[in-house]
Amino acid sequence: MMVSSPELFLESKKYLDGHQKDLVNDVEIILKRLQIQDDISDFSFLVSPIAKAYEGFLKDFFLKIGIINDNDYASDRFRVGKTLNPSLRYKRFSVYQKLADFDEKGEELAETLWDAWKFGRNEIFHYFPDSYRSLSKNEAEDRINLLLRAIIKTGIFLDQNQKI
Repeated sequence: MMVSSPELFLESKKYLDGHQKDLVNDVEIILKRLQIQDDISDFSFLVSPIAKAYEGFLKDFFLKIGIINDNDYASDRFRVGKTLNPSLRYKRFSVYQKLADFDEKGEELAETLWDAWKFGRNEIFHYFPDSYRSLSKNEAEDRINLLLRAIIKTGIFLDQNQKI
Protein backbone atom coordinates (compact mmCIF):
# COMPACT_ATOMS: atom_id res chain seq x y z
CA MET A 1 0.00 0.00 0.00
CA MET A 2 1.33 3.42 -0.94
CA VAL A 3 1.30 5.87 1.96
CA SER A 4 2.70 8.85 0.05
CA SER A 5 0.03 11.11 -1.30
CA PRO A 6 -0.13 11.53 -5.09
CA GLU A 7 -1.44 15.05 -4.41
CA LEU A 8 1.76 15.95 -2.53
CA PHE A 9 3.88 14.76 -5.44
CA LEU A 10 1.80 16.75 -7.92
CA GLU A 11 1.63 19.91 -5.81
CA SER A 12 5.36 19.93 -5.00
CA LYS A 13 6.32 19.67 -8.68
CA LYS A 14 4.79 23.12 -9.30
CA TYR A 15 7.70 24.59 -7.34
CA LEU A 16 10.60 22.49 -8.64
CA ASP A 17 12.89 22.90 -11.63
CA GLY A 18 13.49 20.20 -14.28
CA HIS A 19 16.17 18.17 -12.49
CA GLN A 20 14.38 18.42 -9.17
CA LYS A 21 11.12 17.26 -10.77
CA ASP A 22 12.96 14.32 -12.33
CA LEU A 23 14.16 13.18 -8.90
CA VAL A 24 10.65 13.44 -7.45
CA ASN A 25 9.26 11.57 -10.47
CA ASP A 26 11.82 8.78 -9.92
CA VAL A 27 10.62 8.20 -6.37
CA GLU A 28 6.98 8.36 -7.41
CA ILE A 29 7.62 5.67 -10.04
CA ILE A 30 9.53 3.47 -7.60
CA LEU A 31 6.79 3.73 -4.99
CA LYS A 32 4.14 2.77 -7.53
CA ARG A 33 6.11 -0.29 -8.63
CA LEU A 34 7.65 -1.38 -5.32
CA GLN A 35 6.39 -4.56 -3.76
CA ILE A 36 6.90 -4.89 -0.01
CA GLN A 37 10.04 -6.95 0.51
CA ASP A 38 10.62 -8.47 3.92
CA ASP A 39 14.31 -8.89 3.19
CA ILE A 40 15.01 -5.15 2.72
CA SER A 41 16.50 -3.88 5.96
CA ASP A 42 16.39 -0.15 5.27
CA PHE A 43 14.18 1.87 2.93
CA SER A 44 16.21 5.07 3.35
CA PHE A 45 17.20 4.80 -0.30
CA LEU A 46 13.67 5.90 -1.22
CA VAL A 47 14.21 9.25 0.49
CA SER A 48 17.55 10.03 -1.16
CA PRO A 49 16.29 11.48 -4.48
CA ILE A 50 13.70 13.67 -2.72
CA ALA A 51 16.34 14.90 -0.26
CA LYS A 52 18.62 15.78 -3.18
CA ALA A 53 15.79 17.67 -4.91
CA TYR A 54 15.03 19.42 -1.60
CA GLU A 55 18.61 20.62 -1.26
CA GLY A 56 18.58 22.07 -4.78
CA PHE A 57 15.18 23.61 -4.19
CA LEU A 58 16.39 25.28 -0.99
CA LYS A 59 19.43 26.75 -2.70
CA ASP A 60 17.16 28.12 -5.45
CA PHE A 61 14.79 29.54 -2.82
CA PHE A 62 17.56 31.17 -0.78
CA LEU A 63 18.93 32.81 -3.93
CA LYS A 64 15.48 34.03 -5.06
CA ILE A 65 14.77 35.80 -1.78
CA GLY A 66 18.30 37.20 -1.50
CA ILE A 67 19.43 35.23 1.54
CA ILE A 68 22.44 33.92 -0.40
CA ASN A 69 24.28 35.43 -3.35
CA ASP A 70 25.35 33.97 -6.69
CA ASN A 71 28.76 33.01 -5.27
CA ASP A 72 27.21 31.03 -2.40
CA TYR A 73 24.76 29.42 -4.80
CA ALA A 74 27.50 28.22 -7.15
CA SER A 75 30.00 27.33 -4.42
CA ASP A 76 30.79 23.73 -3.55
CA ARG A 77 31.63 24.99 -0.04
CA PHE A 78 28.18 26.39 0.82
CA ARG A 79 26.36 23.95 3.11
CA VAL A 80 22.59 24.24 3.28
CA GLY A 81 22.29 22.19 6.46
CA LYS A 82 25.00 24.05 8.32
CA THR A 83 23.56 27.49 7.55
CA LEU A 84 19.96 26.34 8.07
CA ASN A 85 20.75 24.94 11.52
CA PRO A 86 19.13 27.23 14.14
CA SER A 87 22.08 26.54 16.46
CA LEU A 88 24.68 28.02 14.10
CA ARG A 89 27.10 29.93 16.28
CA TYR A 90 27.72 32.80 13.85
CA LYS A 91 24.29 34.33 13.24
CA ARG A 92 25.54 36.58 10.43
CA PHE A 93 26.02 33.41 8.33
CA SER A 94 22.73 31.85 9.43
CA VAL A 95 20.20 31.27 6.67
CA TYR A 96 17.78 30.25 9.42
CA GLN A 97 18.19 33.65 11.14
CA LYS A 98 17.93 35.61 7.89
CA LEU A 99 14.75 33.77 6.98
CA ALA A 100 13.36 34.23 10.51
CA ASP A 101 14.01 37.98 10.16
CA PHE A 102 12.50 38.12 6.66
CA ASP A 103 8.90 38.70 7.75
CA GLU A 104 6.36 37.59 10.36
CA LYS A 105 6.04 34.11 8.81
CA GLY A 106 9.75 33.68 8.22
CA GLU A 107 10.59 32.01 11.52
CA GLU A 108 7.81 29.44 11.15
CA LEU A 109 9.02 28.66 7.64
CA ALA A 110 12.64 28.46 8.83
CA GLU A 111 11.59 25.92 11.47
CA THR A 112 9.68 23.88 8.89
CA LEU A 113 12.67 23.86 6.54
CA TRP A 114 15.05 22.88 9.33
CA ASP A 115 12.81 20.03 10.55
CA ALA A 116 12.46 18.69 7.02
CA TRP A 117 16.25 18.91 6.57
CA LYS A 118 16.98 17.24 9.90
CA PHE A 119 14.52 14.37 9.61
CA GLY A 120 14.34 14.07 5.83
CA ARG A 121 18.03 14.28 5.07
CA ASN A 122 20.45 14.29 7.99
CA GLU A 123 18.95 11.33 9.82
CA ILE A 124 18.83 9.47 6.51
CA PHE A 125 22.39 10.01 5.31
CA HIS A 126 24.50 10.10 8.45
CA TYR A 127 25.66 6.93 10.12
CA PHE A 128 26.19 6.87 13.85
CA PRO A 129 27.15 3.41 15.16
CA ASP A 130 25.43 3.89 18.52
CA SER A 131 22.20 5.14 16.99
CA TYR A 132 21.87 3.47 13.61
CA ARG A 133 18.37 4.05 12.31
CA SER A 134 16.91 2.06 9.48
CA LEU A 135 13.58 3.06 7.98
CA SER A 136 10.60 0.89 7.23
CA LYS A 137 8.83 1.59 3.95
CA ASN A 138 6.13 3.58 5.77
CA GLU A 139 8.73 5.58 7.68
CA ALA A 140 10.55 6.37 4.44
CA GLU A 141 7.30 7.54 2.90
CA ASP A 142 6.63 9.71 5.96
CA ARG A 143 10.02 11.39 5.44
CA ILE A 144 9.24 11.87 1.74
CA ASN A 145 5.94 13.51 2.65
CA LEU A 146 7.71 15.76 5.17
CA LEU A 147 10.08 17.00 2.46
CA LEU A 148 7.30 17.45 -0.11
CA ARG A 149 5.20 19.45 2.39
CA ALA A 150 8.19 21.71 3.13
CA ILE A 151 8.63 22.33 -0.60
CA ILE A 152 4.95 23.17 -1.00
CA LYS A 153 4.92 25.48 2.03
CA THR A 154 7.98 27.28 0.70
CA GLY A 155 6.45 27.58 -2.76
CA ILE A 156 3.34 29.14 -1.26
CA PHE A 157 5.54 31.52 0.73
CA LEU A 158 7.27 32.54 -2.52
CA ASP A 159 3.93 33.01 -4.29
CA GLN A 160 2.73 35.27 -1.47
CA ASN A 161 5.92 37.34 -1.61
CA GLN A 162 6.06 38.08 -5.33
CA LYS A 163 7.63 41.44 -4.54
CA ILE A 164 10.90 39.50 -4.02
